[in-house]
Amino acid sequence: MVINAVMMVKQRAIVRAFERAAATTVATACSPGQLGLKQGMAWYPLVQHAVLRCPAEGRYFLDMANWQRLRKRRQRVALAVMAILFGLLALTLLLRQG
Repeated sequence: MVINAVMMVKQRAIVRAFERAAATTVATACSPGQLGLKQGMAWYPLVQHAVLRCPAEGRYFLDMANWQRLRKRRQRVALAVMAILFGLLALTLLLRQG
């Protein structure tokens, strides 16, 4: 759980670097080195989800639509997990009283 949180923070930093550089189209694609970024564990899921796209060898740009989709998916998963946890808590409290 903590690892996921750290990964998401690092992914947000990567996305912000691309936003600051305005690397959001094929024409403005940059290499990670140009942005002061390293391709580590937080990088590869962004590429896998097509948040970072590679139109040319070693150059990437930020696909904002896919970033928004990924964020919404993560929010839905978080809400579902919270609902399940609250449901389990409520069930536990009901069984203890009964």
